[in-house]
Amino acid sequence: MITTIISPLDETPGCVCGATLEEGQTLCRKCHARERWLKRRDAKRRTNKRRGESRRPAGRPRSITEVGVIWT
Repeated sequence: MITTIISPLDETPGCVCGATLEEGQTLCRKCHARERWLKRRDAKRRTNKRRGESRRPAGRPRSITEVGVIWT
């Protein structure tokens, strides 16, 4: 005996928040915007936590005295 399961038209896959999605969407407009906001916020936090000294190019002297330049 072969049974074929046909889902009703009302059962469209929904977003995590419960909103209905159109074809090809994985997140609704609001959830997609929230995900983008979270990524931007995390990136900003990462850049703010960096020490200024670590952003200096490698091998470059930190101060004029380390360079060895003496103006007379």
